[in-house]
Amino acid sequence: MELSLREVSSGTGAAAVRTLALPAPAPRAAAPQLTDRIAVLDILRGLALLGMFAVHFNYYEATPLGVEPGRAAAFVERVIGLFVEERFYSIFGMLFGVGFAVQLERAAARGEPFVAKYLRRLAALAVFGFIAEGVFGYNVLFGYAMWGVPLLLVRRWKVKALVILLVICASSGSLMAIGRMAYYSRLPNGVTHVREQRQARLKAFMAAREANRAAGQSSSWKTVVASRIAFMPKFHRQWSVLPNSSFTLFLLGLIAFRLGLFHKTEDHRRMIASLMVAGGLCWLVGQFGFPFGGPPPAEPSADHPVLGTIATIARMNGFQLFRPQWLAFVYIGTILLLVARNQAWLQRLSALGWAGRMALTNYMMQVVLVDVLFTNHGLGMKVPALLVFPAAITLFVAQVLMSRWWLSRFRYGPLEWIWRSATNWRWQPLRIEAPVLATWLAA
Repeated sequence: MELSLREVSSGTGAAAVRTLALPAPAPRAAAPQLTDRIAVLDILRGLALLGMFAVHFNYYEATPLGVEPGRAAAFVERVIGLFVEERFYSIFGMLFGVGFAVQLERAAARGEPFVAKYLRRLAALAVFGFIAEGVFGYNVLFGYAMWGVPLLLVRRWKVKALVILLVICASSGSLMAIGRMAYYSRLPNGVTHVREQRQARLKAFMAAREANRAAGQSSSWKTVVASRIAFMPKFHRQWSVLPNSSFTLFLLGLIAFRLGLFHKTEDHRRMIASLMVAGGLCWLVGQFGFPFGGPPPAEPSADHPVLGTIATIARMNGFQLFRPQWLAFVYIGTILLLVARNQAWLQRLSALGWAGRMALTNYMMQVVLVDVLFTNHGLGMKVPALLVFPAAITLFVAQVLMSRWWLSRFRYGPLEWIWRSATNWRWQPLRIEAPVLATWLAA
């Protein structure tokens, strides 16, 4: 949900940045100096947390499995499916790429080595991700830790090269399908082999997923956790082999930062507005347009299997380039343009910023909370459909208040402090001796 989640720096765009300019501490007296931050990134992280909370609560909506949902439940499911699910996860993923770019830029400015420190950061994130996925069943962070490594390979690439790589990565699933068909169509019964192999692979994954879901209904923590850990490699073999998900989002964030969209927002309003329009159009096409021309044929043409595969993919999903999740561009762009128009929006949206400064801690709190409250091995509670959004907002507000209280006394969230200490390979100072409230987060 890191994303990406903590090390940020001040930029040069006045509309997108509010710097925490605190004096250097006197011994045992003044508060320690805090790291400069790009405030709008914390606001976006908080927004992503709120959306993901709604998705998590909807997982445990009260309608039993196999039962037709009522009108209220169907309406909530539809709203979340159209506007929330995958959209806010995408914000988190893009912010991970932004965080990588900021960390890289700051290390270069200080003349410090970057790779070893960044790999320690990813290793610590992998530990958090293993706990989130293996113990509580949420797979975002572990995937981030895996796909954060290849960012090192492209850290010095120019923007144009990154854009080309972005298109290739986003469509890599489609390109893989076309390549397999091109290879196997030359072999005797090759097309049949491709179909049967794909079906067998999907069947095996679905069986493993259903077994994991069945184990998740157990009242035994030991049974549930053992099943979740066993399912992890199966999940990532199915969904994390190609760079068409998390890594694509990371590249988007990296490119956006290189273009100055987050820290020089005033200079790029027209580009941000154009990306919002493009994101909205992609959402419309991906959500309501595909498949074009009716249902695709069950099998590619025997005479032209490769061309048939290309045509089918184009009709089905546009090579995975026109995705409903790009609606996230609209959400991100709205925040950026509001801040560019008037810096007062930094304070108006400061509640999101409080939660966003502790994004890792708050995300982990979310997954622990919903697993303890709503599962059979926990308290077994259910959320009525009409309470999905109110409950998500209420608990998010509680996280905002907790974050504000904590950050008025400590430099970082508790998990952020552990993460930062592991990254730097030494314990970081935590307590603020004389609490200082940042202007942009003031009440």
